[in-house]
Amino acid sequence: ALTWLQAHTQKKSTRFWFLFLISFSVVSHLLGRLVKGKWWMNDFDALICGADYMRRGLSPYAYEPACEGLKAAPYVYAPQIGEFLRPIIEVTGLTGARWLYAPFLIAALLVIAWYGLKRSFPNLPLHIRLLGYTIVSGSAVSCGNIAVICHAAAIGTALMIRRTRLPFLLVVLVSSIIKPVFLTYLIVLMYDARPLRSRLLWSAAGAAIGIGLYVWISRTAGPLYEVWQKTIYDITLIEQPGYTLLAWAEWVGLTIDHPATLIAFAVYFPIMALAGLLLCDLGKLSLDTRLLIGLGMAQLINPRMMSYDMLFLPTMLAAVVMVARDYGERTFSQVSWTFLWIGVAGFFMAVLPIKDFKPADIMSPAFVALVLWVSLIVIRQNKDIIRQTLKNPKPFLGDIIQGRL
Repeated sequence: ALTWLQAHTQKKSTRFWFLFLISFSVVSHLLGRLVKGKWWMNDFDALICGADYMRRGLSPYAYEPACEGLKAAPYVYAPQIGEFLRPIIEVTGLTGARWLYAPFLIAALLVIAWYGLKRSFPNLPLHIRLLGYTIVSGSAVSCGNIAVICHAAAIGTALMIRRTRLPFLLVVLVSSIIKPVFLTYLIVLMYDARPLRSRLLWSAAGAAIGIGLYVWISRTAGPLYEVWQKTIYDITLIEQPGYTLLAWAEWVGLTIDHPATLIAFAVYFPIMALAGLLLCDLGKLSLDTRLLIGLGMAQLINPRMMSYDMLFLPTMLAAVVMVARDYGERTFSQVSWTFLWIGVAGFFMAVLPIKDFKPADIMSPAFVALVLWVSLIVIRQNKDIIRQTLKNPKPFLGDIIQGRL
């Protein structure tokens, strides 16, 4: 598929149409908002409107919030977040806060775009990484969700991991105060190229601190705790379950608190995490590729992946596809053509006028299947090493304890 793409995009005209098709979903959405005068940054409006409610001595958890000059989505964050923002809006006002936030949002989007499309990675051509971008939604850009800032900060500090892991860990922990699901980013520390013992210690320490922070936030939320939790359940989990595990549970009629949903996550999370780890370690990938796969895997193991969590996910999937190139031309051809057809399907799903339907609804299971498929290819090629390790794990465990592995 890569060879075919490169051969058929040599001319400027075909290259233009290729880029047009890839970017159609995002560009058409953004142009439509500009032409029709639609609202921007309604997710950020939710943050500052909630803070304004608290400034007025009201509960921020209104299902239909009304703040002057805003079109806010419901506020679903911890009450402490609203309290933190309150002094800012007292100084800037609501409109001023939007203008203050906009440059940071634009900068974050540029960082994510640079990382996904421009940054150089070993053995990762632009043609193949572009394919999955047909599923990126324009609303992910226009909604202005604070998660975009957090993602950009995670990317920026992940680039420092070669020298130090502390800035990345701090960003993950701070982001988890806003959105606890950002703790999935700790998987990046597991995919690092350092000795496995060190990776385990840093990831476990991060998880322990992150859980401790959530407990602390919950216990200090005061009288708003109960309504906060109800709003999370009603809005975040029921009305907007995202595109991964919670959405799949909804498809089969399960609620978030159903035992089967919890069991499914307890199985899904370690399988995906281990698949990515084996992909990185057995595939002997470079540090840059490991970090890219970790940053993308953090989205896939998020039980509630949203559109704004998918902004650079296609580049991670392209990196997974390129791993298959080391295991034979036939294998790579099968995997890369599958990825191409996923991209094609994503385009048609984006342009088809189907109400209440988004490409990511179908594409997210396809992405998970693609990652597991390539991981199985790598595992199959290293089955003798795995079999020997399982038969006699003592040397393997000894190497981990001694920091040699």
